[in-house]
Amino acid sequence: MLSGVVALGALFGLVVMRARVRTVEHASATQVADLQVENAKLFRQLQTRVHELIARDKQLDEFRASKEQLVEEHLDFLSITGHRLHKPLETLVSTMNLLVRGTEGEVRQLAEAAQGQCRLLRSSIEDIQRAAQATPAAPGSAIADELQKLEILLIENDSHPTLRTRLEAHGHRVRRETNGVDGAEAALQGNFDLVLVDVRLPLIDGLETARKIRGDQANESLLIFGMVDKPSEGDRERYMARGLSGILPLPASDVHLLQLLGWVDEKNRSEGSKGKPARVAKLLNASKLERQRDTLGHLAFAELLGDRLANLPKKITAFTSALTGRHWLDAQHQAQAIAGQAESVGLELVASRLRALSARLSIDSERDYCRHQRTEILTLMRNSIVQLKAWREKNVHTQWALS
Repeated sequence: MLSGVVALGALFGLVVMRARVRTVEHASATQVADLQVENAKLFRQLQTRVHELIARDKQLDEFRASKEQLVEEHLDFLSITGHRLHKPLETLVSTMNLLVRGTEGEVRQLAEAAQGQCRLLRSSIEDIQRAAQATPAAPGSAIADELQKLEILLIENDSHPTLRTRLEAHGHRVRRETNGVDGAEAALQGNFDLVLVDVRLPLIDGLETARKIRGDQANESLLIFGMVDKPSEGDRERYMARGLSGILPLPASDVHLLQLLGWVDEKNRSEGSKGKPARVAKLLNASKLERQRDTLGHLAFAELLGDRLANLPKKITAFTSALTGRHWLDAQHQAQAIAGQAESVGLELVASRLRALSARLSIDSERDYCRHQRTEILTLMRNSIVQLKAWREKNVHTQWALS
């Protein structure tokens, strides 16, 4: 009996153990099935991510190709505006300047009007080029990024590739002229950190241009570098003895160009740290006044000066009153008329500012800006009149001429 009880107990334990094993096996099978489902889900998600990455790679390749195409179009755009448009416009401006100097009467008036429109168009092209060149600097241009932005007057011959694009690519503001006469006159219209002048120029050569610039501005500290084709030994000393600050060999390499710009920047910084005052742009083109005096004679020229000195302040006051009253069309016409009269007596800076304001007045969004320039243009005219009177006292025998 005892053996039977023990056997019965062992059998019952075996049955319970088997039941537990079956329960564990069933739970394990269920867990394995769940893991398989989860694994399949993860695999599908992984495949989806792989397909997305492949699609992103294709998009990236397309973007790279699109970027390369945009870069090519950008370069083509700079080429069109810098060569196909700018070069013919420079030739047209030079032709208009010759017509203004060599003709009288209605032809001269038409030439002056065309000259003003050409200058406005040239300014617009320059703005477009600057906007187009406002791109991140290329690798390796860290030296250029550290330089301050310079105001550069570039007077160069069209016989070789222009330096303008390379200078503006470093962020510098460049005004370009293509002959010595226009280059010397342009020096009166701005406050330049550096003048680059080709020694071979039409009308007058680079050395004569530099002499006129220094004489007109009365500023021996202005940096004027001559651009010389393949200079030989001793050229640097020879040109410096004739008034240049140094020479830049042509064709100009990137190394030479960056060295020159870095030297100019360092010189400006050192002069600024010493508290040296900035150069003040002259308001009066003395060369033009002398030509007018010699062409018209003392009597006619004295009468012209007297008329301009008496009427220009009144007209500029009427112009600012029109701006105050927001009579935009009237102000635009007055600005054009005053600019022509001011330019006839060498007040080219005033004329340039008035023409710029006249162009802005034709744009609705720019009119408030023009209105805020009233005080500045009045002050500019007053200072210009003071300089013109001082020049007349020294260079025109007014009493003798009028008697």
